Amino acid sequence: MKIKPVFYASVRSGGLVYQDPMRLRNYLLGFPEGTEIEVSPRKKFNRRTSKQPGEKTNFNGYYWKFIVGSIADELGEIGEEAYDRIHQWIQINIGNFKEMPDGTKVAGNTSNMSSGDFAAMCSRARMWANIPGNVCEYGLYIPEPYEQALEE
Repeated sequence: MKIKPVFYASVRSGGLVYQDPMRLRNYLLGFPEGTEIEVSPRKKFNRRTSKQPGEKTNFNGYYWKFIVGSIADELGEIGEEAYDRIHQWIQINIGNFKEMPDGTKVAGNTSNMSSGDFAAMCSRARMWANIPGNVCEYGLYIPEPYEQALEE
C-alpha cells in the first residue's frame, strides 16, 4: 500500500483557495527543483461508514486500512489473522483493555464505541505508532484521515 497526500482547495473568483497552503507548500518543496508533477483535480467526496447524514469520515475504514494496515506492512504481516493480532496488540498498548483476575490483558471492544471515542482511539493509536521503538526503531508515521488517499 502506498499512501499519497491529499490537499483541499475551493474554487473562488476563478482562483483556488487552499485549505492548508503551508502543508501543500512544504510537500511540494520535497521535490527536486525542476521536477514536473501531475495535478488531478476532482470534486471532493466524503468517505462514509454508515451513510448517516453529517458523517464526515469513515474512521473504521481509516483504522483498518491505514493504522492496522500500515503497522502490518511495517512488520511484514499479511492476512486477516495478522490484522486481528495487530488490532489486539494496538488496543492493549493504547490502554483499551480489560485486566483479567490472573493479570492478563484482553483487548477492549471497539464496536460499541461512539464515533467520537473511536476517532480519539484512532488518534491515540496513530501517536503510539509514531513513538520510536513501539512499532519500529524510528517510529511509524501514519497520516491523519484528511492527509491521505490510497495510491491507485
